[in-house]
Amino acid sequence: MDIAPTPKNSRHGLFKACAAVACLLFTLLGLSRISFDVDILKMLPQDLPQVRGLGLFLKNFSQSDQLILTVEADTPEESDRITDAITHRLQEHPDLTRLVVSKSPWESSPGDLGELAAYLSLNSSQETFAALNERLAPAQRAKTLADTLERIGDSISPQEVTLASYDPFGIVPSLLESGLLSRSKTSEFSSADGTFRVLYVYAPQPLKNYKAAIAWIAAIKRAVQEWRILPGVTLGFTGEPSFVADISGAMEWDMSSSSFVTLVLIALVFLACYRRATPLLGLQLMLALIFALTLGAAGLFLKQLTVIGVGCAAILIGLSVDYGYFIFQRSLQHTGTVAQLRAQCWQYIAWTAGTTAAAFFSLNLSSLPGLSQLGNLVGFGVVIGATVMQLLFAPLALAYRRKAAPPKASNIERLLCSPRFAKAGFTLTLTLTLFLLGVLCLQGFPRMEFSPGYLRPRHSDAYTGLERLSSKLMDTGDLLHLVVEGSSEAEVWERLQKANQFLSEEKAKGNVASFLTPLLFWPNPAAQQANLALAGNLAREGDGLREALLEAGFTDQAFALTEQVLAHWQKWADRPPQAIPLWPESPSSQWILDKISSRSPGRFLAAGAITPNPGKEDMLIEALDLPGTFIVGWPQLGKALQKVVPREIVAIICTLGALVLLLLAFALRSVRALLCFVLTTTLVFACLAALMSLMGMTWNIFNLAALLLLLGTGTDYSILILLSLRRNGGDLAATQKELFLVICLCASSAAAGFGTIGWANHLGLAVLGQTCALGLGLDALISLFLLPPAWKALQRLSAPPRALAQQPAAN
Repeated sequence: MDIAPTPKNSRHGLFKACAAVACLLFTLLGLSRISFDVDILKMLPQDLPQVRGLGLFLKNFSQSDQLILTVEADTPEESDRITDAITHRLQEHPDLTRLVVSKSPWESSPGDLGELAAYLSLNSSQETFAALNERLAPAQRAKTLADTLERIGDSISPQEVTLASYDPFGIVPSLLESGLLSRSKTSEFSSADGTFRVLYVYAPQPLKNYKAAIAWIAAIKRAVQEWRILPGVTLGFTGEPSFVADISGAMEWDMSSSSFVTLVLIALVFLACYRRATPLLGLQLMLALIFALTLGAAGLFLKQLTVIGVGCAAILIGLSVDYGYFIFQRSLQHTGTVAQLRAQCWQYIAWTAGTTAAAFFSLNLSSLPGLSQLGNLVGFGVVIGATVMQLLFAPLALAYRRKAAPPKASNIERLLCSPRFAKAGFTLTLTLTLFLLGVLCLQGFPRMEFSPGYLRPRHSDAYTGLERLSSKLMDTGDLLHLVVEGSSEAEVWERLQKANQFLSEEKAKGNVASFLTPLLFWPNPAAQQANLALAGNLAREGDGLREALLEAGFTDQAFALTEQVLAHWQKWADRPPQAIPLWPESPSSQWILDKISSRSPGRFLAAGAITPNPGKEDMLIEALDLPGTFIVGWPQLGKALQKVVPREIVAIICTLGALVLLLLAFALRSVRALLCFVLTTTLVFACLAALMSLMGMTWNIFNLAALLLLLGTGTDYSILILLSLRRNGGDLAATQKELFLVICLCASSAAAGFGTIGWANHLGLAVLGQTCALGLGLDALISLFLLPPAWKALQRLSAPPRALAQQPAAN
């Protein structure tokens, strides 16, 4: 028995079903892998020393599970009471916190000082430790203690007396001089007046992602809610988890809200122009599918979305709908098949999508990873959008056209296609253009501003808390960070020595007011190895040292610190040589080391602080020429970007401009058309610069990229007009009827896409959206009302004077 062949329609149906399932799986897998990267430096050129140095500092010296909670009250007593109450409340909930630290670890664990003192003395230079060994020799002990008693008797400083009493043998003078044993009024836990207190709250387990950080911060805030609402009391929340929660939450909201608002605006515009709900539903479904497919690709092929990548949502929807508008408008007058409709739309969509995708993909030429990510996302999205609209929306639009009653033009459509509208639009656009060019001549181009403020959110509790913390506990306005990296402890120690020498020389020159390097705390393997033998010998003489101390008139309490130091020396002396270099292990020591060091296999980092003299920051950074050593600060980052980014953007604009002209030369094959395109684009950029100057806007690292986006997206309107003029033989009325409604729809949708991110929480992304929305509006006006007359004028100029030649013959 013969088996009947599978019908062609069945095979097509099976293929479509498999394709739909594959797309669904692709999208779901990608969406499940999406995460946000809140590191703002990931959006900047990674080869800049300022970016790399700040990145090392922020990544390695901020703890991902440490929340900094600040308490500010009217009086010191009230601040202490609330701090103690919050500490007690959080300690009662091990499900919320692993550890709460509200005072110096030295106060709660004074015994830990012995380990740190032993470490610092063992880590000192061989000469310094040899001098200590000589002071503790049997013949010199009495004199050493007598000198200490004399210093105690002559000193008028209570702090010096207390410190000498704790360490009568002077084992760790560097530690004492650093003030770690003193009771300073200002510390990392309290302001000088005592009204501002700080708690360090640790999560009970590592925070896996931004959603876990958001949930944990919210739980902490609920736990301390009763103190947050007290009059005169202010609680602040900052630290790495707070930044993650604030920025990631804002990014998620920006993505969802901007895309939703864009869809609503598109629906309103479509209904106002076409008054048809059924095709609008199909169009919205196509946009949702395009958005989902693009995000699915992002989740699969990108590790994390940066804040700039988040802006792709509204932009992508605003651009992809252009192809849907064009297809639907063509379908209203089309009477043939779906294949014929696709063929009619192909040339327009291919060239506009091609130039738009080329513009966004050109962002990969930038050294700014954030812009590269935005370019890839929207570039792929535009290609996906054009494909989906051609394959899926074209059949839907044509099916609706065949079922629906013959279309009647709406009032808006009749207005846009009327000669009076074209004439009025020409007059108004020409007037606006001349006015803006006048503004540009008088006020000049917008100034450049590369402030780091464009890298941060407009509203963030974490930033507010950090600024308050800095103003209360330290003046960081002119503070620079020193970051030293190396592959081993020994390499970092050698580089720290050179950095210390460099800063000492710069201080002598008057470029540095003060500096603090972690050289004292960083392990010196060579010194530890040499000093350990002497330290072991001294540890075995503990009884003799105690007897000498008691004979000199000191009490047993004065020997407590020395006894702890000797015990640690003995323990370390018994370790094998491969244990070198040694690091202190007590919680109190780790508290200090976590702030100045970062250790991982094969990578070690040390951090310090520098206070330059006013106006000497740039000179100091330029003078630094040490491998693996960075001097960084946020203002200096802005200056470094200002030197690199404008030059890079200009180079990319030239490259993209040449690519677009090459594509158009192949598509239009007309010098007149290319000249019109160049004049239109130049006029748009000039008017945009004038409008920005008039509004007080400035160029920055983000909206400079708007020029690239406008070169690829806004130029679509002039390309459509030029293609239509060529196709219609220069008939302006036919071009107006064919494209004015479509371009108005496209421009309003694209402007909505960019405009909705103008209210994004991230300031740089918002400025990018605002600049692109203004540029698209100008591009649409100039393309619609000034480009066709310019084409006609150039056509008359280039036409042969046949009429003039024929006139005498007629006579």
